[in-house]
Amino acid sequence: MFALFALTAGLLAAHDPRSKGYFRLYFEDPIHLKAGFASAAAALACFQVFSATWIFGKLPWRKPAWINPAHRWSGRLAFVFTLPVAYHCIFKLGFQHSSTRVLVHSLLGCCVYGAYAAKVTIVRLRRFPVPVLPIAGGLLFAVLIGVWYSSAVWLYTRNAAAASSGAVTGAEVFATSGCGGCHTLKAARSNGAVGPNLDELHPTFAQVKSRVQEGGGVMPSFRGKLSEQQIDAVARFVSSRTGSP
Repeated sequence: MFALFALTAGLLAAHDPRSKGYFRLYFEDPIHLKAGFASAAAALACFQVFSATWIFGKLPWRKPAWINPAHRWSGRLAFVFTLPVAYHCIFKLGFQHSSTRVLVHSLLGCCVYGAYAAKVTIVRLRRFPVPVLPIAGGLLFAVLIGVWYSSAVWLYTRNAAAASSGAVTGAEVFATSGCGGCHTLKAARSNGAVGPNLDELHPTFAQVKSRVQEGGGVMPSFRGKLSEQQIDAVARFVSSRTGSP
């Protein structure tokens, strides 16, 4: 069951560079939407582990009547929170391997629903030895935290580094702002496939600066996130390394 669902997710994960249909709800961009929902799902997963430990009588307190319903509904809500993330990752971005982090994230992302299907099946059938359920639940928790750590944590730490470092070299800004996750640029050793291939596009300084400031399509605006000096630096870096002044 685990393998079937994981394989299905992988086969569906086809990427079209011109893909439309991204949405951001009340977040600043689709990337932060995914990070926000993934973080909420991870928090609920932590509650799942805590409540399951209570249900199995491994905590010193008496189990209250509400803990079982709370455990079930937190699991359902966590699943719902993963759906916007899955929509963007599977049907818009596809399976990617531009770096070790991206490859690990793609593999774990496909495994989430396999682990979920396995755990729910075990719960419903009730034909397995007692240790099987907590092992399946622990596996699902580990996979989900791995997906969260390789995406949301990476994004938040990169944003914090960009805000606090005061970096003004274009290569540093490109790296710390997550540009390589979306764009291919040989000079930055990035192989992102969400946005245009910058080596092939050859954008000018003015074009890069305008797009960084204003955003467009899937790309968010970095006005307010990066200083004017940082925007100039990354625009100069990209345009100079792709052959456009």
